[in-house]
Amino acid sequence: MWFYSLCSDCNSMAGAHYDAAYADFSNAVLARVNLQQRLHLPPVRLAPARVARSILIGMFATSPHLRVMFRGLAEDLLNRRERITMPDGANLRLAICLDRQTRLAGMCNAVRVIRHTEHYDVFSEVYFRPLAWTLTPSGRGTAQHADQSVVQGWAVVDHWLQYGEDRTAADLRSLCRAPLPTVLHPLNGHDRDEWVEFLSDRVTAILEGRIPS
Repeated sequence: MWFYSLCSDCNSMAGAHYDAAYADFSNAVLARVNLQQRLHLPPVRLAPARVARSILIGMFATSPHLRVMFRGLAEDLLNRRERITMPDGANLRLAICLDRQTRLAGMCNAVRVIRHTEHYDVFSEVYFRPLAWTLTPSGRGTAQHADQSVVQGWAVVDHWLQYGEDRTAADLRSLCRAPLPTVLHPLNGHDRDEWVEFLSDRVTAILEGRIPS
C-alpha cells in the first residue's frame, strides 16, 4: 500500500511546528464528545493557524496535483508565511466524525443517483475520529450543485489561516459561526450502493481503515 507523500523536509517541518497543535485539538474534541454525546461545538481551545496548516500539509501529501493546482498555497505553507489566504476555487471545511471507519483520500467525486440527488466533490479528504476535513471546490463552477452538496452544512474554516502562529488558545466556539455537523463519509453508510464514485487510479490514493474499539 502506498501513496504520494511528503518529502522529508516538509514532513519534518509539519511535525516540528504544527502536528502537535493538531493532536491537542483532536484529543480535546474527542474528550468532549465522548463525555457529552454529539456535542456539536465543544468548548475547546486550539491554535487555529497551526491546526489548519497541519491538515493542509497532510492534504498536499494525498495528491501531487494539488501542488500544481494551488502552487501559491503550497509555497506559502512551505515558507511558513505569516498570514495565508486560501486560493480562489477551494475551501477548507470541518465537521465532527464519530465513526470508527477512517478514510484518507485525494481527489474524487461521487454522485448519489438513487432516491434523490447529492454531490460529493473533494480535492482531498481526511476522516479520522473525531474530525472530518475536506478541501472542496468553490466558486461558480460548483454553484449549480451547491444546494445538493454533502458538505454544504460543514464549517468553512479558511479564516483560521489568517491567525498568527502565536495564537495558541482561541475558543472553537468563536472560530465557528454555527455548530459543527456530525457526519459519516457518504460512502461508508448503509446507502453506499446508491452512489456512483468517480476517480483516477493514476492520481487518487485512498487509504481506509478502522479505529480499534
